[in-house]
Amino acid sequence: MLRPLIHFFLIGGLLFSAKAVYERSRIEGPAITVRVAADATDANVEAAIREAILLNEARRYHWDQTDPIVYTHLIRNMRFIEPVSPDDDRALFRRALEMNMEAHDPVVRARLLYRAREALTFVPDDQMPGSAELEKHRITHGDRFEREKRVRFQHVFLSRSKRGAALSADAREMRERLAELGDTAPAGLGDPLPGLRPEQSATPSELKDDYGPELAGVVQEAVLGAWRGPVSSVYGLHFVKVIDTEPAYVPPLDVIGAEVRADRLREIRKELREARMAALRDVYQVTIERAP
Repeated sequence: MLRPLIHFFLIGGLLFSAKAVYERSRIEGPAITVRVAADATDANVEAAIREAILLNEARRYHWDQTDPIVYTHLIRNMRFIEPVSPDDDRALFRRALEMNMEAHDPVVRARLLYRAREALTFVPDDQMPGSAELEKHRITHGDRFEREKRVRFQHVFLSRSKRGAALSADAREMRERLAELGDTAPAGLGDPLPGLRPEQSATPSELKDDYGPELAGVVQEAVLGAWRGPVSSVYGLHFVKVIDTEPAYVPPLDVIGAEVRADRLREIRKELREARMAALRDVYQVTIERAP
């Protein structure tokens, strides 16, 4: 029996962690043969080896015989092949295994590879990030959690559908009226638009989504207290005056803890996957056969 190069964890099945490798020179792992195309590149060969190892690990843990998706799929195959068979599901499943159907079915292959890859990313309790690690991650990678700056601005809209041919002339008149307002709010000016308020706050992304990149760009570049416009959108013409800005910031951990934890766990899983795959790759005895 293969001596343990890999630590195992029990979580819905045996999962390999490859946390430590020892006595490497005196231990031999499973031997597999990987068949590739005659013209396969080194990258193709390496990918085929990794898949073959993962499939072999899945079979070592009998996921090809115990996984419910594999079970259901092979029974469905057998029902298609033997539509009038009186056998129950268990009998059909056993017959599918006797036919070695699981070794060639692409759905089963994909499922087993998925389970093996998921197993590689299992994070044991002692590697779960604590508060101090998460705070460090939040600070180190602040750009990942930064909230966009917000701009508070006044907004006057002229509807293209309502004003038709008069839109350009009305826009010139509106520009003159707004210039005369000074610091007075433009109450009652312009046309209604769903979601539009005379004064509102938004991020550049929200403005881009709601009104398009042109208006978002004008708001970002606007000088405080000066009316800009008219700016065109699919709805019509817009006049905007920025009256305040809130700079971009990274929220504290007690606000975005779940987001930071998820991001750090993605990194940890990637690190574990690469380390465990390297350990498996190192212990397996692989023979390459190229197609003639």
